[in-house]
Amino acid sequence: MDSSNQTRLFDDHHIYFQQLLRTNSLIDRIADPATAVPFTNLTHYEELLRITPGIIMLINYSQHQYLYHSPNISQLDMDISLMYQYGPLYTLSLFRPEHYQIMRDTIMPELYRLINESIENRRIYDLRVCYSNQMRTSSGEYHWFMHHVSLVAAEDSTPLIGLKYMIDINHFKKDNCIDFVATLKNPDNSETIIAQQAINPVKKQFTTREQQIINLLAIGKTSKQIAHELGISTHTVNNHRKNMMIKANAANNSELISKAFGEFAVHR
Repeated sequence: MDSSNQTRLFDDHHIYFQQLLRTNSLIDRIADPATAVPFTNLTHYEELLRITPGIIMLINYSQHQYLYHSPNISQLDMDISLMYQYGPLYTLSLFRPEHYQIMRDTIMPELYRLINESIENRRIYDLRVCYSNQMRTSSGEYHWFMHHVSLVAAEDSTPLIGLKYMIDINHFKKDNCIDFVATLKNPDNSETIIAQQAINPVKKQFTTREQQIINLLAIGKTSKQIAHELGISTHTVNNHRKNMMIKANAANNSELISKAFGEFAVHR
């Protein structure tokens, strides 16, 4: 088939299927819809998971324990016995060292905060959390993985089981940021973003002095008050604030403080 005929064929089918989608009754317009093939036993399911590019895991988030992993977890430099013995505490060791602190201090606390919030708001099954980071693979190299977490079982409003799907995105990831996005599923199956961050682990971090200043700014101190408390001049404080604004690409104090405790992982 020459390229012009191929293009015309693609266009004709695109128009046709767009028309079907607009009817909201696609199944009625297809003469012989495919029939789902049921799984008769776990073996068939395991074989399917073996050829699936992503890794599937079941995690008991209330007990910090792994319950299940698909066979293709062999992509990771993972000791299965240690994984089940120590749970997520062990898998933290697979993160690239530069990512570890961000995952420990920012991403994981945010994940648990959102889980608790979804429980309080009775939206536990609507929560979807995605984040990316680099993990050590069986080849000894670090690859970017996208993690997708949703809660699939609960008891007495306490999350028991989370379903995690991980897929290697090393060939697609073009920047160095640890991405984090959380959404809530709406009744119409659309999703609303409730939290989002992009943290660059190699970005120049705040100095010790800058961290002291940001903590004082966060509790409402003025430059003059900060200067007096730290024993430095007001001019020096203002220079530090200016430098932090540039580092964080922040437009104002509120944005600077937000980024300091998020992207820059400053401790209060």
